[in-house]
Amino acid sequence: MNSKIIFISIFFCSQLLYPQRTYRVNDFINNIYSSTEISNINKNQSIKIKENSLFNKSFLPDVSLGFTLPSYNRSISEILQPDGTYAFRESNNANSRVNLTVSQKLPFTGGQLSVTNSFNRLDNFDQGDVTTSYSASWLGISLSQPLNFFNDMKWDQRIQHARYKGNEIEYKRVQIEVKKKAVEEYFQILEIKNEKIINDKALQTADIYKKVFKKLINAGRLIAYDSIDIELKVLDLQKRSRFLSKSESLKTESINHFFNSKIINDNDYFETPKLQLDLKDKQYYMDRYLELFAVMENSRLLGLEKSVKRLESSRFYSANVTIGAGFNNASNYYYDIFQNPNQSQNFSISLSVPLLDFGRKRTELEISRTQYDIETSNLKQEKLLTLDRINFLYEEVKDLSESLAIEEDRLKLLTIKLKRMETLLFAHNILLKEYSEIENEYFNTVSERIDILKNCYEKITEIELITLIDILKNEN
Repeated sequence: MNSKIIFISIFFCSQLLYPQRTYRVNDFINNIYSSTEISNINKNQSIKIKENSLFNKSFLPDVSLGFTLPSYNRSISEILQPDGTYAFRESNNANSRVNLTVSQKLPFTGGQLSVTNSFNRLDNFDQGDVTTSYSASWLGISLSQPLNFFNDMKWDQRIQHARYKGNEIEYKRVQIEVKKKAVEEYFQILEIKNEKIINDKALQTADIYKKVFKKLINAGRLIAYDSIDIELKVLDLQKRSRFLSKSESLKTESINHFFNSKIINDNDYFETPKLQLDLKDKQYYMDRYLELFAVMENSRLLGLEKSVKRLESSRFYSANVTIGAGFNNASNYYYDIFQNPNQSQNFSISLSVPLLDFGRKRTELEISRTQYDIETSNLKQEKLLTLDRINFLYEEVKDLSESLAIEEDRLKLLTIKLKRMETLLFAHNILLKEYSEIENEYFNTVSERIDILKNCYEKITEIELITLIDILKNEN
């Protein structure tokens, strides 16, 4: 009898079967980089970086060199002769061209500066005679500048910079979302494993007690009726054991799919995490959120603000000025075209005034202003709600930490009490019902402890998601 009591006590303190591997919650967190979600997130971030690079390159000079290979043209035209008759003349020519163009956007004014150089050759083949002429235009400089909303590209730079900063924040947040999901997966498998261990322990105790009853019945000290309760309990525990084994297998498969590899097996052991936090003052997290909020606010508002400014500036008119200057010449000899060139200058202002647009401009402006006001209001409300959420989560984490400490003390006391109740049970000083009540209380406390840890981790990862600050410490 004493050997059985010792056996049960040891069972409650350690596992009988040694698993293949032991996992901690940090193992799941560190493995998220192999998941499909992280792979897709990294690909999307790579696209964002390349899009930003393309945008920046759009402000660099655009240099193009164009060639037109000799193009042959043949035509026949009807010509009236002095005697009133018509004659037909054949014309043949070939044209070649090469041009070099350099253009540069002017971000601070929204205009564009272009420099164009071109060289042309024309060969005529008329009635067997071949004549060649050359023409060139070089240093053809032109400046095009809008007169209203002239800083369009400066706005685009501000918007792109704000969006890029906002994308960096979103990139970090989606990574934390995957981390949060990995933590949830860990606690889900931990809960199943814990329930399975509890059920196995309860079944082991019930089996031993069932054997004790059988010996007492065989000895004539008890009747068969006295063992009905323990028989029913064993059947219930066996039924639950099959259900938990199935749940364990399904969850293991789900986790392996999440990590895109077979990282765990059914018989692996999962440690109950210890709550190791680097929790700072509440205001620290609020200040950090406000810093991130300012970046996201710019990202979401600048595009709408530009739309309003652009429509306001072009509500009554739109204008553009073009200034140009250059040199050109033509000659039958290519070495003469750069001598004594002709100069040319041009200046023009285009003005467009809508006389009858049926209020379209005004309506567009009203829509843009309303969209801006709605987004501003949404951001203000979002900021207030998030600050309240941080305050709530922070207090919840503190309360859960205190509750966890209480459950730890409670678990220690129940462990001592349960061992004592085992001794009394096998000595027949208490009924199975009394022992089961204490046993269930012990098991419920173990489950409650894990549930508190799970809730605490959920709240902490949500704070991390909002503030991008690491709070959870790695377990050694």
